[in-house]
Amino acid sequence: MTKKDEIIRLWDECFGDSKEYAEMYFSRVYSDDNTLSINDDKGKTASSLQIRDFSMRFAGETVGLSYLCGAATARKYRGRGYMSRLILRALDKSFSRGAMMAALIPAHEWLYFFFERFGFSNVYLTDRQNYTSFHPFTTQKTYFEVDNPYSDEVFESFCIFEREGPDGVLHSRRDFLNILDDLSLRKGGTFVVVGRDDAPIAAMAWALDRGGFIQVNELIGIDADARAGAMQALRHRYADRQMTLLAPADDNISRHLHPRGMGRIINAETALSVLARNNPDWKSMIRIHDPLLATNNHTYRIGYGECHICDTYSGNLDLDVDISVFTRIAFSSPAIGAIIGFPSARTHISLMLH
Repeated sequence: MTKKDEIIRLWDECFGDSKEYAEMYFSRVYSDDNTLSINDDKGKTASSLQIRDFSMRFAGETVGLSYLCGAATARKYRGRGYMSRLILRALDKSFSRGAMMAALIPAHEWLYFFFERFGFSNVYLTDRQNYTSFHPFTTQKTYFEVDNPYSDEVFESFCIFEREGPDGVLHSRRDFLNILDDLSLRKGGTFVVVGRDDAPIAAMAWALDRGGFIQVNELIGIDADARAGAMQALRHRYADRQMTLLAPADDNISRHLHPRGMGRIINAETALSVLARNNPDWKSMIRIHDPLLATNNHTYRIGYGECHICDTYSGNLDLDVDISVFTRIAFSSPAIGAIIGFPSARTHISLMLH
């Protein structure tokens, strides 16, 4: 069997996805070069993990992001530390590829505690907004549904909405098409695009039927009225259903924010350099400890728009933290960052396959 065949075999055992989804994923997304694995003594794949390269917007710039996915271990080999070994290898490989950050979405709640051991933090948060079946989603303007979601105009608008929205993951054209096809293969998957007189493509939304309610995984558009127009289109399809919108974290609300995924800075110097360039008045001395990526273990001097490693410094520090705390600070709310003199900003993740 080829490496790909082995990964498909393990995938089928661990995930139980439909044949159609597996065919789509392994024909369009999967790559041997992006897959880490450990074999048993008979040469069969016992555990595997995939790394997918993305870009993300961060503090006014575009940086590299490694998305870790497809984490799978055969049942009889679980509890032997195989996945821990693969995650360590994935962090090293992500750093060598030039990524500033690694991200993942745990499949189960208990896995959040597992990934914390590797410096991952709950930085991807969502505001769960619940709407009853009576909510009308009223708008000031009139909206119409766009017939062809695969058109160039829809993708071009999608890119604009992503870049003008909250900082976070950016998707390529291939990612976008895979997302649409993935949704079409899921029971109750719905994608709506709406336009209006002054904007042929005004907003779009992705939703899944969760049985008791409709979950809107992403909602983007040119303004709040347009986004309400997309929700209105979903309401027309699901007239008697409760809806839950997984909105980006907003610190101007009093509701509890829920975890959506985890992130870990894997190149602290890159992160601090980007922050310094985009906050030229910011000055700070920061020491970072990283037990897994020694290249991050430095004292950093930030000032005049630049970041320099300054390991000989022995004076007072503004921050002396490990990599998980540093990651949480970098992606906390601006209000929290202001208390400690750090230019913090929320980040967003959505529309990720496995």
